[in-house]
Amino acid sequence: MDSKPGHRTMDQAQQRFDPRISLRADVEIVAAVREPGLGSVEAMIMDLSVTGFRMRCLTRLTGEKNIFLKLPSFAALESKICWHEQDCYGCEFLQSLHPAVYDHIIAKYPSLQRKGL
Repeated sequence: MDSKPGHRTMDQAQQRFDPRISLRADVEIVAAVREPGLGSVEAMIMDLSVTGFRMRCLTRLTGEKNIFLKLPSFAALESKICWHEQDCYGCEFLQSLHPAVYDHIIAKYPSLQRKGL
C-alpha cells in the first residue's frame, strides 16, 4: 500500500488545526503598540513569526484599525489584529519580516523557556 494518501490526509488535518502560515518562536519583548490617533501603550510580545506575533496588552485595543508595533531599535511595523481573548492578541504583519530580521530579533530576545531557565 502506498502511504502517500495518508500523508496528504495528515497534512490537511494539521492545516485545519493550525492555520498559521509560518512557525513561531517564543520570545519575551517589551514593546510599544499604537492605534492610529492614540498614544502608545506597553505590550509583551510572547511569540513571533515572519508573518505575525502574539502579544499580551493590558490596555484594551479596539481592533477596528491597524496597529503599529514598535520593537526596540526597529521601525514601527504596521499590523492587523486577527483575534483577541481577554488581554492576548494575535496579529499579522501587513508586510512580512525579512527572514534575516526575524532571525536577528529571536536571537536578541529569547524567552526564558528557550534559555533553559
